[in-house]
Amino acid sequence: MNETNNNSQTAAQVVEIVPLVMRIVAAELRQTEPSLIPAHLGVLFLLTQQPRNLSQLAELQAVSLPTMSNTISKMAQEGWVTRTRASHDRRVLLIEITPAGEAVLDEMSGYIVRKVAQILDPLSAAELDTLRAGLVILRRAFTHDDLIL
Repeated sequence: MNETNNNSQTAAQVVEIVPLVMRIVAAELRQTEPSLIPAHLGVLFLLTQQPRNLSQLAELQAVSLPTMSNTISKMAQEGWVTRTRASHDRRVLLIEITPAGEAVLDEMSGYIVRKVAQILDPLSAAELDTLRAGLVILRRAFTHDDLIL
């Protein structure tokens, strides 16, 4: 088997598993109070890195501006984010995470980690070691600076 075919098979496996994991995460989030969607977690995580404008968030989440605007409105209503004018340009509206948003992110991240850990419980120590090694490689493959779409 040539390397290109092997890469394609590996890519197909990654593409198959990611939606499965996200479906489980989304189902778990719907069971929480307050009810969250994965997009909320993604936005909150991005905002822990730095405040961002609506266009940046839409681009990073690969959604339209109206979709991101609706998401931010819902999150602002919940008290998880605030909108403020940028000091360098009053026309720019920056979205920032609030302490309440940080608390929700911490709580939900911990909840999801515990749920995924339960799913992984049946794996042997050797399987978990192999999985961790594979995840390190996967993270490295997907965190190149030139991969930002």
